Amino acid sequence: MVLLVRFGELALKSKFVRRQLRDRLVANIQDLFAAERVECLTRADQGRIYVDVDDVPAATSALRRVFGIVSFSPAAEASSDPEEIAARVVELAKARLGDDGSFAIRARRSGTHTYSSQDLSKLVGRRVQEAIPGARVDLSAPDIEIHVEGRENRSYLFTEVVEAPGGLPMGSQGRALALVDSEAGTVAAWLAMKRGCKVTVAAPDGSRAHEPLRRWDVHLKVLSWEPDSDLEELVRISRSEAVFLGSRIVDVPPTKSALGVPVFHPVVGLDETDVRALADRITKA
Repeated sequence: MVLLVRFGELALKSKFVRRQLRDRLVANIQDLFAAERVECLTRADQGRIYVDVDDVPAATSALRRVFGIVSFSPAAEASSDPEEIAARVVELAKARLGDDGSFAIRARRSGTHTYSSQDLSKLVGRRVQEAIPGARVDLSAPDIEIHVEGRENRSYLFTEVVEAPGGLPMGSQGRALALVDSEAGTVAAWLAMKRGCKVTVAAPDGSRAHEPLRRWDVHLKVLSWEPDSDLEELVRISRSEAVFLGSRIVDVPPTKSALGVPVFHPVVGLDETDVRALADRITKA
């Protein structure tokens, strides 16, 4: 099966930068899949990444932890021929829709076709009703939504949209050092990753606060850090261009004058409930 992968912020960049970020995202997908021994084949165009897999549950679990992905869908693949699309959708509807259930066809396309998205929606909806006489069209609150996404000479059919973390591909925005000695520190490091940083964690000996981050970066580098450690030396060793803190308990100036790099406090505006919710998401992914 193919997983249709959508990326968000990448689409706002110039064509050259978008290609660089997309290639980084594809490499990150391949890297995580290899680490978790999930076989895949990847391909991409300007707007989507396509991941062909056999083990959909394992692939779904992995893609939920790839920064830069907004959402993805397990999809069936067809040609761009409207009648073939309709036939495949009828198969999908018979498997998912009861004899008298309601449905909606959500069609969109990119590229050059002899039909519009609205034309395709009408044709496919008509074929479903012919095959399942009791099925009803309900565009407001259907029992199932069947999506048809046409891209040049191929079409992708799906009913599920799985949310992913979004952000930018990890490693696309430089290196950062995160001091992780608490739940808030874990969240701060994760937020740095989400903004595209390749994060090195500095953690006290014996601490396990950083362990959930290994699920998000299988090559996570961890340095030993204690309150009296030389942070400037840790910045140098990790070749970091920024420092991320989860709290202000460490005596680090808020500017780059002392360390030579910016210091960020990404959780400073979050209350405990927000921090705990993000920490649970990081841990349970």
